[in-house]
Amino acid sequence: MLTGHNMIYFSAEKWDSLWRSRQQLTSVFARQNKVLFVEPRLYLRPTLAGFHQGALGWPDLRRSSVGQISENLFVFRYPIWAPISGRFPLSWLTRTARQLSIRNALHQLQMSQPIVWLSVPNMVDLVHEIPPARLLVYHCVDEYSAYFGHTPTSRRRTEEREKEMMALVDLVIVNSQKLYDAKSPFNAHTYLVPSAVNYQVYAAALADPHLPEDLQAIRGPRLGYSGLISDKLNLNVLKELARENPQWSLVFLGEARVSEQAESWETLLAMPNVHYLGFIEMSQLPHYLKGFDVGLMPYTQNRQAQYISPLKLYDYLAVGLPIASVDIPAVNEFSPYVHLANRPGDFAQAVRDALADTAPERCQARRNMAAQHTWEARVERLSDLIQAQLAAKASNNEAD
Repeated sequence: MLTGHNMIYFSAEKWDSLWRSRQQLTSVFARQNKVLFVEPRLYLRPTLAGFHQGALGWPDLRRSSVGQISENLFVFRYPIWAPISGRFPLSWLTRTARQLSIRNALHQLQMSQPIVWLSVPNMVDLVHEIPPARLLVYHCVDEYSAYFGHTPTSRRRTEEREKEMMALVDLVIVNSQKLYDAKSPFNAHTYLVPSAVNYQVYAAALADPHLPEDLQAIRGPRLGYSGLISDKLNLNVLKELARENPQWSLVFLGEARVSEQAESWETLLAMPNVHYLGFIEMSQLPHYLKGFDVGLMPYTQNRQAQYISPLKLYDYLAVGLPIASVDIPAVNEFSPYVHLANRPGDFAQAVRDALADTAPERCQARRNMAAQHTWEARVERLSDLIQAQLAAKASNNEAD
């Protein structure tokens, strides 16, 4: 593993939000390197709304910018009083305050010449604002131009910013083959490093017979979904699944952020065999997943779904769950372990097939597959790529 380096990861989500690859990778890297996980920059209008709604208060203005997670892992939060504003001179003042704040944090932590990770296209401006980096990495885990809510103008702006980003960085890391095909033409140093799982945590959970009480109270069979509940899911398919199969319990874990399908989500929640248990801490998630009978991957089969590499696929495998999924590229490698629905109308049959796939040897085969895809293995691969690029840069500098 990469050892003895300073690393800054500019994240698209907060540290204590739903855990994704960003938190997983930085946690592993921090075993041998000093890592600063930078939470998203704040914007003026949402910040003012937070104060107005009571979500933010005066104590938040005095909070420390740096928090410590473990010996080598720290979290940086931009000051609330310096949100992004679009108008001069306030925009210039808050940008300067943000720059000074993060530079002070790096000085406090004695972090110089960092390896810098950027995670979304709108961070391209940070390339010119941060201290000199030893290496710049763009970590692309989604096709951001395919997100819901884009206008033609905002989609084009996202694509332009991403191309600018890829032209500036030393490495582009993607997590799916489709993303590799889309991004590699813009940077010769583009590499595929898929998602993974914290396998040992799931193994420990399976050794513990305890199930959370709120899950125990739900009758089986339990069809479970874990992760962000958003418009990427086909909620109409799930409504039909719950309505036509009242003997099945549908269980949802995670943060709900539904806009385009808000009415469908409310209809789902009102059904007697649908149970939403809310956001579950990462440390407890394996104890919930082991209580499912089937893991669900009910994505809408659109452009965005073609590029994803769902962490839940690896999580479900790690507890030996049979999986019912729509047919998306991410599951191709795992097709022997996933029951596929080629179209939305086939999803109920995929669930029935999964419910019948309970033989102990099949469960163990799924777990064995997950054991080959650990975050430690991914960090080893990333370490090799980073070290090779650092060596190449050093060689080029000597030649110059």
